[in-house]
Amino acid sequence: MNRLKFSLVAGITVTLVLVLSGCGSNANSGSAGQSNLSRDTVYEFYDAVQLDQTKQQVDAELGVTPTESTQIGNVFTYVNNDTGFGVSVMFDENGMATSKTLFYSLTKDLAFLTTKAVTKEQAESIPEGATYDEVKNILGGEGTETSVTQIPFEDNKLSYIRVWINQDGTMLQIVFLTDGTIGNVKFFN
Repeated sequence: MNRLKFSLVAGITVTLVLVLSGCGSNANSGSAGQSNLSRDTVYEFYDAVQLDQTKQQVDAELGVTPTESTQIGNVFTYVNNDTGFGVSVMFDENGMATSKTLFYSLTKDLAFLTTKAVTKEQAESIPEGATYDEVKNILGGEGTETSVTQIPFEDNKLSYIRVWINQDGTMLQIVFLTDGTIGNVKFFN
């Protein structure tokens, strides 16, 4: 049963991230080439959205017209046209935010948030069931949260995705399950 829950959580989370962040390729790339990016600039919209806000509250908080996903129902992407960064938000059938994913045009735009380069070999050395603290010790630095999702069949506990992005655009992505352990580790070249 735990294996089934793991598979469902990992599948839902990875699917959401791939679909939601995949939308970023058509976004305004106002951030590309900026050397003075700050975490606050990148996360302005992401940090402003809280899970369990209504769509109307999110709309009012962000003050921009969102684009509705054509791939997943009830998913809306809000982009700050001045920076090119934003947030994709999934709403449940009651109009409440249940998931948010950082929206960005280029993976490299987030590389400055990673303090130490990571390798495929390091990714492969992360043991099954490791916690975030254990992963930080293995990699030598913090990951960057790019998604958080309430898992309905786990009493709305939260599952997170964190990334470590190198200057060359290679990236380590880890899904952390609702119990705080890793569910999926993927290195992208």
